[in-house]
Amino acid sequence: MTPEEIINKERWYVLQKIRKESLRTKEGLPINYWVYTDVVICSGDVPSPGNEIKTLEKLEELGVIKILNPGGTGEYE
Repeated sequence: MTPEEIINKERWYVLQKIRKESLRTKEGLPINYWVYTDVVICSGDVPSPGNEIKTLEKLEELGVIKILNPGGTGEYE
């Protein structure tokens, strides 16, 4: 796979996860998205926690999402 294909696959993974959670969340409320950094990834279908975080940050940079709790404190304003 090319680097672009890998990045696109990671972005689609994150966007699909966001979409699923958005369907469970009341309209107007923030969508909860958790990255578990203490989990060992055994599948090539799931990005590493570090790459998942980088993908979220890139999506925010592109204006696709807004991260309410940078650094993952578990609380947001």
